[in-house]
Amino acid sequence: MIERDGLGAAARGLRQYLLAVAAKLDAPAWFCEVDVPAGAYLALERRLGRFPDHEVALLWDERDGWAVAVESPSGEDLVVLAYLGEDVLPAPDAVVAFVRECYADGYPGQPDPPGFRRPGAPDGFDDRLAAFSGDGVRLPEAHS
Repeated sequence: MIERDGLGAAARGLRQYLLAVAAKLDAPAWFCEVDVPAGAYLALERRLGRFPDHEVALLWDERDGWAVAVESPSGEDLVVLAYLGEDVLPAPDAVVAFVRECYADGYPGQPDPPGFRRPGAPDGFDDRLAAFSGDGVRLPEAHS
């Protein structure tokens, strides 16, 4: 379980992982929540051609991994368009490729949540996150 004080290696790793993705996408803003279930929101500057009137965001959570979403017409909710679906913690370059394909009017990923894991489960997820913390631990291989 991610340490709730936000100071543990898993929480630091999550922040570093998200920062790496945000930097590669030049995201103007991002937010992460380290409590279980952990999640994140990255604002994307460009709008999708098929949704020109809606803000676009990249979402991540520890159950389903990455998803591209647009604001609902009311602007109060986010509507997920596609889930990356490869892994809950894919390489940042895989996330970037997913986003680029969405902007190219492709239909990457999958429409349904993949449900990779149960939040808070003792399944090695925290160790995978901790590997991104910069604490001298080698990054793990992606799991399918």
